[in-house]
Amino acid sequence: MTSLAFQVFLASLFFVLPQVSSRSTNLPNVPPGVFTVSARIEIKTTTSAAWNALVDFPSYPNWNPFVRSAIVITPDGAHLPEQRPVENRRAVFRVQIPPLPLPVTASTPENPLHTQIAFENITHIQPDLGRLAWKYISLPQALDSERWQAISSIGNGRVLYESREVFSGALAPTLRDTLGEGLQEAFEAQAKGLKLLLEGTL
Repeated sequence: MTSLAFQVFLASLFFVLPQVSSRSTNLPNVPPGVFTVSARIEIKTTTSAAWNALVDFPSYPNWNPFVRSAIVITPDGAHLPEQRPVENRRAVFRVQIPPLPLPVTASTPENPLHTQIAFENITHIQPDLGRLAWKYISLPQALDSERWQAISSIGNGRVLYESREVFSGALAPTLRDTLGEGLQEAFEAQAKGLKLLLEGTL
């Protein structure tokens, strides 16, 4: 069994997260900003299946209407052999804002007018807490944002998926006015796409 396969096997055996209620949150407290986009959705699945879907970057095009490509790179821009998020590594995301209509597959054509490229630094990978995060790479004081995603068990075979990004900095008001609505739609669409994937309805 390969190292990666063995890690996934172990995760499926021992991946147990603290249970929360459908009204509480597993996202960390962060300082307020100029604006926030967020999404949350209940999914009939296991925490290990939800976690594996979120960290399986090569599979994003198969279900994600927002992030159409996610590539982990070295500091000099080379692709890492294992395309899963690693703390303190950089990632390049090709996104659709607003998102593509659901459902999507890898062959779903993108809208070039809505395509954005984002360079991010992967800041937190916390499988024991069911949380991961990456931070937008920008000039100091221009735009500061860190996207957190979290999964947690809410009992009865259900998982709560949450995602939130708080934007601050000099460019945040302009971003809010031009792309804020589309970003909110994109966060909600990714949550719905994840639900479709994990509940087997894609």
